[in-house]
Amino acid sequence: MARKITPRQIGTVLVSTMLGLMFFSGCADAESGKKDAGLRTITLQLNWFPEPEFGGFYAAKERGIFEKAGFDVQLIKGGADVPAPQLVASGSVDFAVVSAPQLVTIRARGGKATAVFATFQKAPRAMIVKRGSPFTTLKELWESESTVMAQDGLVFIRWLNKIYDGSKLSFVPYAGSNTPFVEGKVAAMQAFATAEPVQLEVDGVMTRVYMVGETGYNPYDGVVAVNDALLKAEPELVARFTAAVRAGWESYLAEPEPINKVIGGLNPDLKSSVLKLAGSKLRPFIESEGTRSNGLGWMTDGRWNDLLSQLQSVGEITKAETGSIGRIFVNPSTKSSGGS
Repeated sequence: MARKITPRQIGTVLVSTMLGLMFFSGCADAESGKKDAGLRTITLQLNWFPEPEFGGFYAAKERGIFEKAGFDVQLIKGGADVPAPQLVASGSVDFAVVSAPQLVTIRARGGKATAVFATFQKAPRAMIVKRGSPFTTLKELWESESTVMAQDGLVFIRWLNKIYDGSKLSFVPYAGSNTPFVEGKVAAMQAFATAEPVQLEVDGVMTRVYMVGETGYNPYDGVVAVNDALLKAEPELVARFTAAVRAGWESYLAEPEPINKVIGGLNPDLKSSVLKLAGSKLRPFIESEGTRSNGLGWMTDGRWNDLLSQLQSVGEITKAETGSIGRIFVNPSTKSSGGS
C-alpha cells in the first residue's frame, strides 16, 4: 500500500525486528514446548509492513494452515530498512520474503539462501503518472526532461536507463510518501502496482500504471527464501512449509475479506476500502499459466536465467559471480525437493 513511513517508524521497525529475532533465537524451544506443544517454531521475515501483498501468509496463520502442517509461524513485519535478504542468508531467520534480484545479488556475494516459492509471477514494479499526464508510454516518460520520484540506483531503474535514453530525466528520492506526486512536484513515481496506485485511487487521484515487466524485465517477486542450512538439514520441513504457504495463498485468494480485517488491525493506516481494492487486484499477479499447471509459487529455469543475464547486463553482478551462484531455487512441492 502507500509507503508512508517516518524516520521514527523506521527506527522502531529495526529495533523491534532485532529484539524479536533475539527473542525467537533464545526462547523458541521453550515457547514451543510451553505454548504450542508439538509445533515447530518458524520465523518468517516480511519485507514490508502488513499488507494484502502478504495475505497468503496471514491466511495460513489465521486459518490454522501452518498449525495443521506442524508449525508455529512467527510473521515478523518489515520496513524500509529491514534487510530481509541478509537476515535469511545469515540464518537470523528461517525464511524471508525477498525479491528475485535481491536473492541473486546476495547469493552472488556469498549469501546462503534459496528460493522455494514465488508469490508474484508478474513483476509488480511500475512507474505511475497521473491520468491526465501527456506521457502515454513509459518510453515517452523516460526520454523526457521530467522529474521522477524514484531511487536512481534500483535495478529496475538501471534497466530502464539501459533500454531507454533517460539522460534528460531528473531523479528525486522516493521516501515512502505520495505527497510530491499528488502535489505535482514530480511527473511520475515508482510504485508497486497493487499498492501506491490503489491508495491514490481511494484518495481520488487517478493514475496510469506502466508495468516495468512489459519492457522484458519481469523477475519474480514476493519470493520466499529459506536459509540454505535449514534446507540442507530438513528438506522435508521446508517442503511442508511451502505447501502450507501455497494453501494459505489459495485460501486468501478465495476469501480475502476476513484476512484483510486482520491485516487492517496490524496496520491501522490502511483503510478498509484500500485493503479491499488491493486484495481484488492481486490474482492476475499471483496466478499464471505455470501456476495453473503446477500450483501457486511455481518457478522456471528460464525466468531465473533471464534475470541472471539482465542483472549482468546492468552491472549488478559480474560474469564470474553469475557462474558461482549455484542452485538458486527449489520448486514448491509436497516432496523433499523440487526442480531447479
